[in-house]
Amino acid sequence: MKNIKSFIERHKLQVAIFGIFLTLWLIFYIVNPYAFSNPYTYTALLSVTPFTILPALGLTYIIIATEVDLSFSSIMAVGAMTFAYIWQDTGSALLGVIALLVVGLIAGAFNGILIAKLKVPSLIGTIGTMFFWRGIVLVVTGGYGMSLHKIENTYVQKIFVGTFLGIPSQFIWTVLITIVFWLILNRHKFGAYVYYIGDNRLAAKMVGINTERTLLYIFSLEGMIAAFAGFLVALSLGTVWPALGDIYMLKSIAAVVIGGTPLTGGVGTIFGTFMGGLMLDLIETGILAIGVSGFWIKVVDGVVIVIALIAQALIREGELAKIRRKKEALAKE
Repeated sequence: MKNIKSFIERHKLQVAIFGIFLTLWLIFYIVNPYAFSNPYTYTALLSVTPFTILPALGLTYIIIATEVDLSFSSIMAVGAMTFAYIWQDTGSALLGVIALLVVGLIAGAFNGILIAKLKVPSLIGTIGTMFFWRGIVLVVTGGYGMSLHKIENTYVQKIFVGTFLGIPSQFIWTVLITIVFWLILNRHKFGAYVYYIGDNRLAAKMVGINTERTLLYIFSLEGMIAAFAGFLVALSLGTVWPALGDIYMLKSIAAVVIGGTPLTGGVGTIFGTFMGGLMLDLIETGILAIGVSGFWIKVVDGVVIVIALIAQALIREGELAKIRRKKEALAKE
């Protein structure tokens, strides 16, 4: 019992986020038990939620470091387009995957150079690159979609967007990547560097952390993961659309914020981002499953975001109050 209380005390934020998720699920289950006892409902949910979660994972690192990236939605389209052209020209899916990761890395590194080296504010800089990469996609494709129907039922589709033991492959990839991101952030010195930079960049420099290189790495990482997410979206739809990725920009940012990573930086959690992405797609699935108009999705999204932010604020205020009481007790001694 003490271990459970200790765990909850140490992970209040994550427990609160998970509690909100369970509450939403319970409400939807009570309203429509048939839909939420049907395994196909969860298959559908797990098929689409990776497209929100994957870009949000890299974005978590960036926001913890007190920066932002608005270009990842366009990089998703660039990654998908790169794969389509390489695969069509060479017939090699492996080469296409490697190429899209390299292109994503280059696009992300370009953001990193703008922000870390040239000191361009990340909000402004990534708005510029967002338009730039989207423009590249529109120019290259002429505004037309690119069909990937010939890749259906091939090993490539089965590996990346097929199913394994009834679980969508894209969700399995997402879980594996989430674990890697969590380990790096919480069990590797690189993750500590990211936290230090977000908490106090000047102090991080003074203790010897190469802040410019760290920022370059996290933006490059976001570029790669965004390109990979775009590839999964295109593969699941069987088409590369020039507007691919646009609908995930605000959703991924919302997933990060709901998950307990404030835009002020310095703190954040990969688990929270994962649950935040699941929560947003659960809302969409639940609203449609209970027969309510899809127009209500944004309303419920907004309510959940506000509730999550209030819960986070209360938890952080409680922790600060506890620290103040300890300081006052030490001062009296």
